[in-house]
Amino acid sequence: MKPPGVEPWVCPTCGDQLKFEILDDEKFLVAWSCVNCGLIRTTEPA
Repeated sequence: MKPPGVEPWVCPTCGDQLKFEILDDEKFLVAWSCVNCGLIRTTEPA
């Protein structure tokens, strides 16, 4: 059983599926974007 919460690949604004693009594979920098509402988030490990 999974704990309740938002999946990382689901847009928190509209609930649509997020698409990802690798911006820098050496730094593991990834951009997550929503095609529906235009939300863009980037992730980079600390």
